[in-house]
Amino acid sequence: MKIVLKSALGLVALLALPLSALAHAYPAHENPPSGAVLKRLPDALSIAFTETINRHFSGIVVTGPHGRQVSFGAAMLAPGNAKTLIVNLRKSHRSGRYTVLWHALASDGHRTHGSYGFTVAR
Repeated sequence: MKIVLKSALGLVALLALPLSALAHAYPAHENPPSGAVLKRLPDALSIAFTETINRHFSGIVVTGPHGRQVSFGAAMLAPGNAKTLIVNLRKSHRSGRYTVLWHALASDGHRTHGSYGFTVAR
């Protein structure tokens, strides 16, 4: 009976752990947002994540309508914000669909990745 009680108490303690300790970093907000239709390509793109991320193992790559990369340089953390990555974009006058590929390593060690798109229409 004591072993069962100790096991039950251990399970309750495990379930009481904060959910943030088990969280992964997923996009909470993108700029430009997924599905947006823009008149011109912005100078930079940012993704705010749900968790603090490790900049050295996280990144963003943006490709244009013909598959050429328009992002340049390493993605950087926003000043004073360890949850937001920013990447610079080359000037492009091409209309069409742009694809954003991202990967993130959360401070808890979990990796996530994904993609989304937006359109530039003149």
